[in-house]
Amino acid sequence: MQLDDSDRRILKALQEQPDLTLRELGEITGLSHSPCWRRLQRLQEAGAISARRFVVDPEAIGFEILVFCFVKISHHQRDRLKAFEDAVAKVPEVMQCYSLSGEYDYVLQVIATSVREYEATVKNALVELPNVQSINTSFTLKRIKNSLNVPL
Repeated sequence: MQLDDSDRRILKALQEQPDLTLRELGEITGLSHSPCWRRLQRLQEAGAISARRFVVDPEAIGFEILVFCFVKISHHQRDRLKAFEDAVAKVPEVMQCYSLSGEYDYVLQVIATSVREYEATVKNALVELPNVQSINTSFTLKRIKNSLNVPL
């Protein structure tokens, strides 16, 4: 998607103040109501922005354990990789999953309220995922940065 300066101003304003009204957004970006609304609609339709929602901080509500699980898959066939991806998407404790290049095939971001709960997630969900050869776990010690803002 090609962005012009007005699109960038809209995106930057919404990242900084997601609860802006359309009128306020237009004032900040220097656009009148209709052009601002049309651009916002186009950005949404293109997938550049998603629906507004509140972001819950897991740590603030008791999910103090954040773990990165590096996963190796046993066989690299398309249907086996898809089976893993479909299954991991259904594990609620897995917040994010990325396929990787290099030594591991996937990295999972997993949250838990305690080490014991994380152990239960491993035993009851992660090792049961299709085609898992191995899981290497790294517990985070401290969050240094957690930004959702894209540099515009």
